[in-house]
Amino acid sequence: MARIKNELSWSRTRISTFETCPRAYYYQYYLKWGGWSWDAPDDARQAYFFTKMTNIPMLVGLGVHETIRDMLRSVRDTGRCTIADPADHVRREILTRVWRDAKKELWRTSAKNHPPLFELYYGDAPTPEELKRAGAHAARCIENFAKSDLFRELQNEENRRWLAVDEEPSFDDASKLKLDDRTIWALPDFAREKNGLCEIWDWKTGSRNPHDQAQLLSYALYARDRWGFSPDRIRLMAFYLADDEIREYPCNADELAAIETRIRNDFLRMEELLEDKENNIPLKNVETTFPMIENGATCESCFYKELCGRGCYAGSPASP
Repeated sequence: MARIKNELSWSRTRISTFETCPRAYYYQYYLKWGGWSWDAPDDARQAYFFTKMTNIPMLVGLGVHETIRDMLRSVRDTGRCTIADPADHVRREILTRVWRDAKKELWRTSAKNHPPLFELYYGDAPTPEELKRAGAHAARCIENFAKSDLFRELQNEENRRWLAVDEEPSFDDASKLKLDDRTIWALPDFAREKNGLCEIWDWKTGSRNPHDQAQLLSYALYARDRWGFSPDRIRLMAFYLADDEIREYPCNADELAAIETRIRNDFLRMEELLEDKENNIPLKNVETTFPMIENGATCESCFYKELCGRGCYAGSPASP
């Protein structure tokens, strides 16, 4: 089997980590590489472990996205939604299951299949009331989607020209979205062709974020390059599920040119930290190239704080 290459790529998640904390960026995209192997160095295995960690807000987002994906795929495949109670599904089949697995520490056997939960691992477990609020938030998102005009329309479409339903990323180089021969990871939650236009939808479980438009525009690059839609034929839609609000973001040739410029600049900034650009090898002086930020609120919620010495496993004798 060919060895997987650690390539320099762009995603909204990657650049957000890069801008938030250089040390966390190093852990997530460099130190962790190869950490899944049985003979990997201890620090690489630790970094890889923490890349599989999740927290309750992320778990809510994952549960909502997976439930909507299953609802839409059942409509696509059978003509109807086969999940009897989607809101109960997200609470029981996803949130409760992951929570119980994390409490049992099944991550000790496979962090990939049983992700560790930040709040349990670092000993700041939520109260029962906080867990109920998280479950209610996820259920509200699903209920708002299930009763929406959009979902009603999607169920009643006679000719479903759906382009994507939360597809898995392809690691086939020929199928990747490229800019200047460099990979961009940008896959929409849902996309369809309607009246000659490409509608791209992004499901949001939180409130509006200044980066939402940039994320959607990266999906527009995918629609342009992979599906052949011109910018003026692409509609960018964000569904803020908790607030039951749909917002359309502008898409035109100027907007796409601007996001391409932004991504190129992001690549240049990330490349400044590389010793070998062709092979994506970082500069060796980690302390100065990827410095830790000042200890504060960002560190308190960081998955990697144990690697920085700013936190430790709650079950460890060294924990407070």
